[in-house]
Amino acid sequence: MSELLPYLKLYRKHWGALSVGMLLALATLLFSLGLLALSGWFITATALAGLTAATAQTFDFFSPGAGVRGFSIGRTASRYFERLVSHDATFKLLAWLRSWFFEKLLPLSLTQLKRYRKAELLNRLVADVDALDQLYLRLFSPVIAAILVVALLSLGLGFFSPVLGWGTLALMGFWLLVLPVIFYRLGYKSGRAQCELLGELRQKALDYLQGMAESRIYGSEARMRERTETTESRLHGAQQKMSRLEGVGGALMVIGAGLSAVIMLYLAAGEYQQGVISGPVMVMSVFAVLAGFEALMPLPGAFQFLGHTQLAASRLTEVLEEEAIQFGEQAIPESFKGHISIQDVSFQYPSLSGSDAAGVKILEGISLDIPAGQHLALLGKTGCGKSTLIRLITRQLTGLEGRIEMGGISIASYTESALYGLLAVIPQQTHVFSASLRENLKMARPEAQDDELLEIIKQVGLDSLAAAEGDESILSLWLGQGGVALSGGEQRRLAIARALLKNAEVLIMDEASEGLDPVSEELLMNRILDAYREKTVIMITHKKAMLDRMDRVIRMDGGRVI
Repeated sequence: MSELLPYLKLYRKHWGALSVGMLLALATLLFSLGLLALSGWFITATALAGLTAATAQTFDFFSPGAGVRGFSIGRTASRYFERLVSHDATFKLLAWLRSWFFEKLLPLSLTQLKRYRKAELLNRLVADVDALDQLYLRLFSPVIAAILVVALLSLGLGFFSPVLGWGTLALMGFWLLVLPVIFYRLGYKSGRAQCELLGELRQKALDYLQGMAESRIYGSEARMRERTETTESRLHGAQQKMSRLEGVGGALMVIGAGLSAVIMLYLAAGEYQQGVISGPVMVMSVFAVLAGFEALMPLPGAFQFLGHTQLAASRLTEVLEEEAIQFGEQAIPESFKGHISIQDVSFQYPSLSGSDAAGVKILEGISLDIPAGQHLALLGKTGCGKSTLIRLITRQLTGLEGRIEMGGISIASYTESALYGLLAVIPQQTHVFSASLRENLKMARPEAQDDELLEIIKQVGLDSLAAAEGDESILSLWLGQGGVALSGGEQRRLAIARALLKNAEVLIMDEASEGLDPVSEELLMNRILDAYREKTVIMITHKKAMLDRMDRVIRMDGGRVI
């Protein structure tokens, strides 16, 4: 249950509306209880009053009749407003939870986020947050309402007879204590399996849809579809188990209500024979116990899904416990011209098993001094640590041993905006936002004018996207989801265009020419190196092309400079 405590505390955000909803739920149950109990008393009392003409004439039919109508109207009204208030408050809370969860994701680096697949993060943001509504609608509110109803019903019947009061408390208290334990244990595995399989099915369905073209080309579509259908069948199996368990819960509640009514009838009959209570009160007590079981009805379903809710909460907490990168307060120094100093830097990734054991050491004792304006190339085999070194400079990774400075100041001291204001990066994979070409470019320099954007587009060769359209409309061309899908080479051109627009003091290129033909590669690389002629450039590459434009070439192997 410890997984749920942080999220239970969050309910304070809407405690007013949630409390009103809980009170309305309690009022609905009390109106239902009063309706059935009063009806039992009224029918019995009316039958007894009709045995003689004298009692029939003196019996007050109107007050109990008005009470029955009042309870009926009150039950309907309170049920309506309880649904309205509690669901509205819950949906507002879930919307706030999604925003809150997304705000926790924003500070995480790309390297941290890459530990999770896109569909997995989306599933946690949507499905796992949705599962938390059970904390209030299916668990928190019903349990508190059930406890209060049992207590009030026991006190009410205890007013007529202590035996009836203690009997009600024992009967309903037994079910109140036993049902949660039984159904939590029975539904724990199936509930967690349902949560896991739902996320797995979404991921496999997404993989199948996104890779449909390639899977058809290589003849693997049938296998991917079969794996998706197998996961779907397993999910249906888990859902069937939960459905059967819900049926068992409903049956058990009916049996429990019937047995409790019979026992209460036995106790009330004994009190009636001893003259403690009247006949109508005897019947009323039986009907009151039957009505009281309405408060216990949600408990089996609430606790059988508790395992599902716990897993959803733990999956959210797993992401939230990722340690965000902490930035300093240093602004951009006026004297900074691109000098970078890497001093005895070592780094190792954490163990994949999640244990405390040390992971693979990628960098060991790297020291480099890159003067302002120098063009440096890093060569080496895949896995030698080139990209890791770049991620440390850009602070996508933390936890290094040693020190990296820019302008004589540790990069950990810079604010986030200051650090990224100093750098322009052309990564291996360029993200294309679902937005216009103008917006995709202006993220590098928001104040850029349209004529500057059009000039950059021509320089990098993205003007071919215009096709039959004019230059003015190309900036409004929609890219990404629902728009023009850029090829690998076009994505590189977009990244280079962003770097040209930003014109930062330091340019970092990680395999910037991948996906370009040799002619375009030479043209674009010369163009960007000319633009950054007086700036610091760090270029990671496997190729020997353009090395003649570099001031210095460093070869790395095994995490060392050789």
